[in-house]
Amino acid sequence: MARRTTDKETQQIIEQAALLAEKLKVKKILVVCESLSLWKALLPHYADFQFIIALSNKKLAESITVETFLCDFNGITRRDRLDYILRAAIESGKVKKAERILCLFSLSGQKPLDTIRVQRIQEYYGPISPHDLKRINKTIPDDLLLLLVNLAIEIGQEGREGLPVGTIFVVGDTEKVLELSKPMIYNPFKGYSPEETNIFDGKVQESVKELTLIDGAFIIREDGVVLSAGRFLHAGAGKSSPMRGLGARHAAALAISHHTNCVAITVSESTGTVRIFSGGKSVRTIRAFRPPAHIHKKS
Repeated sequence: MARRTTDKETQQIIEQAALLAEKLKVKKILVVCESLSLWKALLPHYADFQFIIALSNKKLAESITVETFLCDFNGITRRDRLDYILRAAIESGKVKKAERILCLFSLSGQKPLDTIRVQRIQEYYGPISPHDLKRINKTIPDDLLLLLVNLAIEIGQEGREGLPVGTIFVVGDTEKVLELSKPMIYNPFKGYSPEETNIFDGKVQESVKELTLIDGAFIIREDGVVLSAGRFLHAGAGKSSPMRGLGARHAAALAISHHTNCVAITVSESTGTVRIFSGGKSVRTIRAFRPPAHIHKKS
């Protein structure tokens, strides 16, 4: 009896989603499919829309008679799963940044479907602009912030030596930042001229990427000179993270941005997500992970 009720609920969600897509003139519907029964429930509507059937199970893909979108999302929490899949869909060309897409998925994991979301791809994944950065901090050159954010995104996407890495960039108000931090390793930038350690130099950027394998923060001056790497930020040390679900790296970035007039940029080791902190707040989040994904086509 419970199974029939669930099937009826699933059908109702699909029907309501189809009506909503028609009303909003949304052409594409992405469905996170975790069972063959869900695919069968979609069949009556399949010809009416451009469905993207996202799944992580190859055997399930082989049981479905149409093209599916394989994306290994099993290790991603349900809270972050749709974001992960959408990013993979963008990078594989299944959706474009100018589109709107209706998404059907199970946020709870207790039912085949329980959530409908209409997503504007451009707004969610569009690149950060200099205009956005000017609003974050007016004392740090926006071209420097833009470079650091893009570098952080690259690090989040690529990792280093085949491994995911996390790090922190702290830029601005460097004198006070140095007072509220201490070295964890011998400073690899010590003894070099400002010209040799400027982050605008491509060689310096490559060195920074290599050094993300060590713990600690990079301290960067307002003119782009990297002053230090492997720095422990002790502003607010001993306090628990005020950001639920985030760890020590994000807590340190938040605290240093609260106690100084700097901007702190973090890269999450687990997801590659980039977060920008200013004034003791997380002011921008950029999903930067690059999940493995490919299209499963029927012969």
